[in-house]
Amino acid sequence: MQVVEALENRQFTEAKRVLETFEATYGAWRIDLTDTDGQFLINSAGYNSDPKYPRALLRAAENNRLGFGQALEDGERIIRLSRGVLVKGQRPKGMIVVNVSLAALEFEWPVSPEAIVFFDVAEIVFSSNRPDLLYLSRSEDPELAAFDLVAMSRSRALQLWRFRPPDGSPLEVIKTEKFIPHLELTGVIFLETRGARATASLAAILVLAGAVVLGLIGTVALQQRRRRMLEETYSSQLEDRVEDRSLELRGAQDALVEASKLAALGRLSAGVSHELNQPLAAILNFAENGQKFLARSKPDPAAQNFTLISDQVRRMIRIISNLRTFARQEIAPTERVDFGEVVASALDLMCEDIKAAGVTLRNDLPDAPTPVLAGNIRLQQVVLNLLTNALDAMASSERKVLSLILYTNEKNSVLTVTDTGHGIDDPSSVFEPFYTTKDLGASKGLGMGLALSHGIVMRFGGTLNCYNLDDGAEFELALPILKEDNA
Repeated sequence: MQVVEALENRQFTEAKRVLETFEATYGAWRIDLTDTDGQFLINSAGYNSDPKYPRALLRAAENNRLGFGQALEDGERIIRLSRGVLVKGQRPKGMIVVNVSLAALEFEWPVSPEAIVFFDVAEIVFSSNRPDLLYLSRSEDPELAAFDLVAMSRSRALQLWRFRPPDGSPLEVIKTEKFIPHLELTGVIFLETRGARATASLAAILVLAGAVVLGLIGTVALQQRRRRMLEETYSSQLEDRVEDRSLELRGAQDALVEASKLAALGRLSAGVSHELNQPLAAILNFAENGQKFLARSKPDPAAQNFTLISDQVRRMIRIISNLRTFARQEIAPTERVDFGEVVASALDLMCEDIKAAGVTLRNDLPDAPTPVLAGNIRLQQVVLNLLTNALDAMASSERKVLSLILYTNEKNSVLTVTDTGHGIDDPSSVFEPFYTTKDLGASKGLGMGLALSHGIVMRFGGTLNCYNLDDGAEFELALPILKEDNA
């Protein structure tokens, strides 16, 4: 599922972790992910590569078949197995290529006195149970070391050969070979005659050699079948493990969200207390004025002061309501939310911090409701985090302007938060956990705010992006419009 989502969204962080897990589970040399044209995207290794894949691998993946191939990459002899990344009822969205190291497989081969080699289509030894025979050629290419094999006289129905290993004496052998079409390799076994063997013994050896070749072919086919069965079994188990782990990670993320919210509450409480002091002082002043006007039998000015007292009380109720709403534990399911109202509530909570920082606020919020499908509290937390980061970014700036614009296009409601700060050193890493431009610490930053905000917005079905401007940075938060038939 993560691989399919990565191909659709072009976000490969989770997919790379899945490939790394598969590599560790199955002992592959490397696992690659490509697009439908065979263009390399990511792999399970810790380095970037750009291998070239033969057309046969791509055709097999496109036709929902298991593709086979072999290659020499960075001095490593590998067998490649390809399979398409399938979505039910659709064409493959990409290709998975599992690279298996032949050196690792040869290490587990049983020790055999007979030389066994596999020639590739260029007639070069690609694999062998004898390391000294690797890369020898029987194509008579003058630039390559020759595979020293010469035909000798026939012995009745048997063709005898003289075989000279690079580090040994000439041997009289019988050669039995078989082409393996799936791997495009030709397997050859060289059985020594030792001159003293009788014709009957030679015939028996030939029968045995044929049986060995057939056994090898049967073993390869059986191993492929077992591997497919094991892949299906382990794939199912791995998917269950990944799903369980994903649930655990979601729980951990929820806990981090709540911890982040409590930290934000602590910071906001001081500003809210100061904000409440102003209407309380005004209420006291208006009440005293009202009493004086009543004592002088002037009911109209007294009534005006009482009206002003009501306005200040409503202001206090709004401030307290916003703070109480933000502190309340939110239930996981999403609901219809007015995006503009959420932004306005966040600005109410941050207004004292904005004033204290000497920041000029420019906001353009629509008068009409902007319905989206989200969680009220979590969306407010994302907006608060963007506002807080913008204030922190402008702490040392001479010109401090914070701009908020909320608009709607054909598909999304989009909020842009622009500051005149120092910008972002690495916009591509800003949503990764623990990435921060602040000093690490409880009073500064842990680098989790934008990572949590990005995860929250993704779960709402939206996007969160950032860009550097000539003067500062801009964050763009987009959420799908909630249509009336889905409300």
